[in-house]
Amino acid sequence: MTGPDYNQRLAGRRGVVTGAAKGLGLAIARRLLADGANVLLVDKDPMVLSHIGTREFPVSRAFALVKDLAEADAARFVFSKAPEALGTADILINNAAWSFHKPMLEVTFEEFDTVVGVNQRAPYFLAQEFLRQLSRAANKPPDSAIVNIASVNALAGNPNLVAYAGTKGALVAMTRAIAVEMKELGVRVNTISPAAIETFHTKQLIASGVIDPPKLLEPYLIKRFASCEEIAELVAFLCSSAASYVNGANWVIDGGYMAQ
Repeated sequence: MTGPDYNQRLAGRRGVVTGAAKGLGLAIARRLLADGANVLLVDKDPMVLSHIGTREFPVSRAFALVKDLAEADAARFVFSKAPEALGTADILINNAAWSFHKPMLEVTFEEFDTVVGVNQRAPYFLAQEFLRQLSRAANKPPDSAIVNIASVNALAGNPNLVAYAGTKGALVAMTRAIAVEMKELGVRVNTISPAAIETFHTKQLIASGVIDPPKLLEPYLIKRFASCEEIAELVAFLCSSAASYVNGANWVIDGGYMAQ
């Protein structure tokens, strides 16, 4: 727990978190649970199942589902299973993403199709199914929230990330449009656009030489990677009643990268 003021701020809430086997998604799920929510962790990696039953993910409040979100039936599948675990979900965290570093002229159709499928199509249809089940609920939760995890690459151009950046830019735009269209349903929809986060994937890219930390962090005002926990804290805030006046916004958390 971060502190007594945060204790149980999401008590009684029910959240679905994608890309939750490790890294940022796992940290988000852990934060929501620590704040009192029940959570369904979704990932294509079966590792997601191993967390359930641990101290931080008790079987009474944490559930896991293995599904590849690039598949056409992913959203329907997730929200056919979510009610069995949670009841009516009132939080959706679209965190799952796929990225690769490659010159634009070398990107294949299959790679482009996959990055769009995971990063843009899946969040769209997951949000669609989430909103459908809320609209059908007999007792609608009072403060439902969607948080989409985009990227600072939606706002700033970087080489070898054109396809990835396109999907994240689309996610930011899509967030605003959903917030406007769904205002009558009372669902708040926001985006977080982080810069460099210290994850297992990031460490792999550093080890392989794809990322050079001193060069990457040169334009940052705060010259370090964000922790997963820092981003997860912002996610939990946006899902809580403390953010009840926050809607249709893109929250940039980037160590000052975009300030210059």
